[in-house]
Amino acid sequence: MKLQFFGAAQTVTGSRTLISHRGSRVLVDCGLFQGPKEKRLLNWTPFIDATTVNAMILTHAHIDHSGYLPKLVKDGFKGPVYCSSGTQDLARILLLDTAHLQEEDALYANQSGYSHHRPALPLFTEQDALAALKLLKQVKDEEWHPLSEHVRFRLTRSGHILGSRFVQVAYDTHDGSKTVTFSGDLGNGRSQVLKPPVTGLETDDLVLEATYGNRVQPRVDPKIEMASIIRRVAKRDGVLVIPAFSVGRTQEILLLIRQLEDAGMIPSLPVYVDSPMANHATEIYMSHTEDHQLVVIDGALRPPICSSDYEPIRHAQDSMVLCMRKGPMIVISAAGMLTGGRIMHHLKHRLPKPENAVLFVGYQAEETKGRLLQDGIKELRIHHQNIPVRAEILTIDSLSAHADADDTIEWIKSFRRGPKRILLNHGEPDALRALAERIRSELGIETRIPEPLEEIEL
Repeated sequence: MKLQFFGAAQTVTGSRTLISHRGSRVLVDCGLFQGPKEKRLLNWTPFIDATTVNAMILTHAHIDHSGYLPKLVKDGFKGPVYCSSGTQDLARILLLDTAHLQEEDALYANQSGYSHHRPALPLFTEQDALAALKLLKQVKDEEWHPLSEHVRFRLTRSGHILGSRFVQVAYDTHDGSKTVTFSGDLGNGRSQVLKPPVTGLETDDLVLEATYGNRVQPRVDPKIEMASIIRRVAKRDGVLVIPAFSVGRTQEILLLIRQLEDAGMIPSLPVYVDSPMANHATEIYMSHTEDHQLVVIDGALRPPICSSDYEPIRHAQDSMVLCMRKGPMIVISAAGMLTGGRIMHHLKHRLPKPENAVLFVGYQAEETKGRLLQDGIKELRIHHQNIPVRAEILTIDSLSAHADADDTIEWIKSFRRGPKRILLNHGEPDALRALAERIRSELGIETRIPEPLEEIEL
């Protein structure tokens, strides 16, 4: 069997790994490159002959793992796309939203004339996304499913977001069967909503993410830190702006705020979720209980995910009105790494005022606007304007959906058999090197960091 790393190699985005074995070609994930322009331009680089790919398996629905699928379908891919039930439902809103943004960006480029292309075209359209969604096929967990005569796979819970799964691929060799496991994004087991990752797996090789490979998240209850921040901002009549990924982080934050309210640790404040995708995702979270730690009583989740004074913002004009509204209040909006979306309008209005605060609750990749704010930049360029940064900039690391370095080491230790070799991807260079060294020194397992486009024979 051969693996080729077309994405997420020495970076945290664009996850795409091609499996080739005895004439069968299968992609594990098919993500968009996100972040700085030089990363996004990779989406326009010729990737692979789509007609030669027999099937695809998605670890989860986040766009850096699924968002290139409509482009691959546009280029001729017609095979099945296997995933969990939760991933299938979340992919529908994520892929259609991404396609809509692609079309909007192309329209704006043509109207404003800023593009070098005449006309500017979207990477893919909503029609491409709809065609891609027709290929999704949900499969049950813990059951082996054939991909070809010599290759089969199964899914098992990874605890990162709703529907996220490890992918285990078994393949026949001349001396028996072997298994390679793909972690996708590994959860840390500290979610208030989701069950922890499955442990006790068996594998020969492991393709492992390393997003937090050089970090250890605080082992503290985020309620205490969150409560202190909310009380402080409310006391000065400020607005707490929380950039959050629409799927996963937003639902965790809403639940946390509700728990703080119920415990009397914070005042009851208006909480606005200004993201149509996040509001739709919250509805999906409440309808899928197979991954939940929460329970359903009399048809309702206990505890409720949403805060008591919660209002979803659906229309763009309501979003602009919200930007002008005075505090105290909490605004949760996307995108989580400030790569675009409605959050940018909120920042443009809230960053210049010292009574406000911006709270990061998830990973901020290098060179993103989120990382720049975390690093103390004094002016942030938004919509071609330099916006002064006078608001308080805060981070709660313990709310990440990713496993940190210690979590990852413990998960590797949990394997009943193997892995004999680990291939590290989905990480920035420092994180990859740090985690590789820990695995080698603490566990004695051969570890490699694949190069972009590198092909490795197992």
